[in-house]
Amino acid sequence: MSIALAAGITSTAQAQTTAISALTNWNVYSTHFGPNGEDAPLRYGRGDVAGSAGFGKLHIEDKHASQMASWSVMKRDIDKTLDRGTCSTTGTSGNRKTTCILNSNTFYNTRARQMKVVFAHRVDSDSRDGRPVGIITAYYSICGCFR
Repeated sequence: MSIALAAGITSTAQAQTTAISALTNWNVYSTHFGPNGEDAPLRYGRGDVAGSAGFGKLHIEDKHASQMASWSVMKRDIDKTLDRGTCSTTGTSGNRKTTCILNSNTFYNTRARQMKVVFAHRVDSDSRDGRPVGIITAYYSICGCFR
């Protein structure tokens, strides 16, 4: 491969990353705390675009809106899952993620029986607030709530 061709591929990849980053809304929608008191903000984030997975509120709305009664219910069930769920953390310090799963008959979404919440510990300089990326996704994994 020629240097010019390699530079073109790099420039195209960089341009795509820049375009996707421009679609990200780093504002915090709500604040949550992990099982050990970790800061786990739910940012507006972005939906899935151009083959790149999104995160945050917009991703949850894109992928799991049919499960949600309302955002107030969803936020309370996220808190319940982070507080009472079985959680495991994977990855190295720069790329750590925590996944919490809770089986319960007491979700605010009364048809849900299990919820999964995943949050990233990594701080992204694009957020400009020094807080972690936070909640990547949250959804009811056992739920009779699909429309």
